[in-house]
Amino acid sequence: MKIIKRACLFALPLLLTACGTIPTYNSNGTQVQETNNTVPVSGEQSKPEPKAKPKPALVDDTAQAPAAVLSLMKRAEKQVNSGDNRAAIASLERAIRIAPRYPETYFRLGERYFYQGNYKQARSLAEKSITLGADWLLRRQAESLIERAAAYL
Repeated sequence: MKIIKRACLFALPLLLTACGTIPTYNSNGTQVQETNNTVPVSGEQSKPEPKAKPKPALVDDTAQAPAAVLSLMKRAEKQVNSGDNRAAIASLERAIRIAPRYPETYFRLGERYFYQGNYKQARSLAEKSITLGADWLLRRQAESLIERAAAYL
């Protein structure tokens, strides 16, 4: 019986401190972090707590190209310069299979289809590059390609 009383006396303060804090919620329904409302002991100055740095996103909005994709894009550029548009298309399609969320590859492939005369496919690929989060320069280039392709449709 004494053991039970001692266990209760030990557990009671733990339970009371756990019940002493009430979580607060904002209008979104998400829990708001509590601030430290302790009063410093006389003679001590309270130091402001360093603010936590925001955590970086686990995944970027746009994917980064792996080295293999960059290599395939360089190869496609060389193939275009040598006049081999079909080989360039094959290289760019392979790059898309490796990194399907890299917007520049879709734009470059769209350019190849445009110069091949497949305007519908060129427009579709340029739109895809925009939806994948192209930066402002790539976005402008893709919009230009969409306009040029639409003129032929």
